[in-house]
Amino acid sequence: MVYALWAAVAVLAVLCALNLALGLGIIRRLREHTERLNGLYEQAGGAPPPSLQPGETVAEFETGSGLRGRTLVGFFSPSCSPCTELAPKFAELASTMPREQVIAVIAGFHDEAGPMRELLEPVAMVDTADPDGGSMAKAFKVAAFPRVFLIDDSRTVLATGHDLADVLALTAARG
Repeated sequence: MVYALWAAVAVLAVLCALNLALGLGIIRRLREHTERLNGLYEQAGGAPPPSLQPGETVAEFETGSGLRGRTLVGFFSPSCSPCTELAPKFAELASTMPREQVIAVIAGFHDEAGPMRELLEPVAMVDTADPDGGSMAKAFKVAAFPRVFLIDDSRTVLATGHDLADVLALTAARG
């Protein structure tokens, strides 16, 4: 009887060790897949060109007034859930800056853009563009939404990312 109990404990220990090994393997694979999925926005070969990166200069675009100092530019689409999550955070950050130094581009049909426009209009100059983002998206080479840029008055990109954390981290790193 005692030997049967020891055998059952040994089998159970082996099963637990096997379960642990398989669990760790699954976690490792999930991390690899996450890294691959994070890179999908800026794929090469057949995908749209990547957005401008820090140090690159933005093509000419019409703002209605000249750029003064650092300008925060955000690209959003009302039909994209990450955009609707980012828009309130963008508006909160924009409220700490002069309205003339914040541009929000809402890519989509005018009837879809209403709620997002109401949120961003008090704190940013808002441009409602075609579903592809219009001329502003072309100037910034935006391939996916949301996208946030911080540029200076010479139109040089200081920071860019799909989230405000990316932009703020790059800005802090650059001083």
